[in-house]
Amino acid sequence: FDSTHITFGVVTAGVVLDQVKLEASAFNGHEPDEDRYDIETGPLDSTALRVSWNPTPDLSLQASWARLIEPEQLEPGENSTRWSASAIYTRRLGSDGWWSTTLAWGRRSAGHEQLDAFALEAAAGLGPWTLFGRAERVETNELVQAGGHHGPTFDVAKLSLGGLHDFRLAPHVRLGVGGLY
Repeated sequence: FDSTHITFGVVTAGVVLDQVKLEASAFNGHEPDEDRYDIETGPLDSTALRVSWNPTPDLSLQASWARLIEPEQLEPGENSTRWSASAIYTRRLGSDGWWSTTLAWGRRSAGHEQLDAFALEAAAGLGPWTLFGRAERVETNELVQAGGHHGPTFDVAKLSLGGLHDFRLAPHVRLGVGGLY
């Protein structure tokens, strides 16, 4: 078939084998235009693969890879490869509490440059309270332009801590009030 006449945004296939899930997608990897209210179409020129594994009921692991063809409008002809891996551990605390922690890594490669990002976040639900924190560090070259292109690479880091208190308004409706520092 002629992929230049495809009007789909993404085609995905997957298979689940016991505790392992394999997925593959073909999609149009181009950045959307400035009209964010319409549906973007185009050839399915980009590819992504993901494998997920749940070795225990409390632990989920995933890794993914994607090859994007000319994703940035301002940089035609430049392709990008993206990698990610993450682990999520979640367990019950007592009769009505829980705790969850996620560790994630991602890499964006374009040309000869590789930029990494890391995040560690955790949250605990203790009755009506949820306490959470997140630490992240990214390498980015999109803060300053140099000659119309990406500029120098900077390390950017952030630490967030917060809490949320839920108020039950109805059997299946809650209002949460909280803060983030």
